[in-house]
Amino acid sequence: MTLTSWGEVVLDKRELKKLMRSAGNDIKSKTARLINQSAGGGRTYRGGGGSQYRGAYSATPYTASAPGEAPVRVSGTLRSALKTYVYPTGEGFAVRDRQYYALFLEAGAHGGGNRFGGRPQAAAAARAQRKRRRAKGVYTARILAPRPFLDRVMDQEAENLLTRTGKALRDGMTWKQTKGTAKR
Repeated sequence: MTLTSWGEVVLDKRELKKLMRSAGNDIKSKTARLINQSAGGGRTYRGGGGSQYRGAYSATPYTASAPGEAPVRVSGTLRSALKTYVYPTGEGFAVRDRQYYALFLEAGAHGGGNRFGGRPQAAAAARAQRKRRRAKGVYTARILAPRPFLDRVMDQEAENLLTRTGKALRDGMTWKQTKGTAKR
C-alpha cells in the first residue's frame, strides 16, 4: 500500500448549523399551522370562560379537540410558545413547546381535581355531600387522552430531514491535505 499524502476530512459546521436552524424553524411553523387549522371534534364547552382558561373572556361556546387530533387554538398561547434550539455543536436541533400543559396534551394525563371536596363539615352532612358529588361524577378519574401535535409533524418530516441532512453533510465535507508523506 502506498500513501502519497496525509489528509483529513473537514466538516464545515456553520452550514450544518444553518441547516439545523432552518429545519427546526420548518418544524415549528408546520406545527403552528397544524394547531391553527385544528377545528376540534371533541367536547363542546358552553357558557362563559374566564381569561384563565381561554385567553380573554368570551361568552361563546367552543369545541375542544378530540383524542388523537391536534389541540384547538383557543388563545394562541400554545402556538406562540414553540421555540427552536440548535445544539452548539450543530449536530441537531430541538423544537419545544414551553407551555407547561404542552406535554399533557402531547402524551396524555391521568388524575386531577380536588379529591376531598374542600372544607370539612359535620360527619353526616359530609357523607350526604360526598354521595351527591359522586352521583355528579366529581370523584371519577379524569383522563386526558393524547392530542399529539409536535410528534405528528416530526414523523411527517422525518424523511425530508434525512435528505436535507445528507445533502448538507455531502456539501460541507472537504478534503484537507496535511504535511507528511509515508510509504509502506
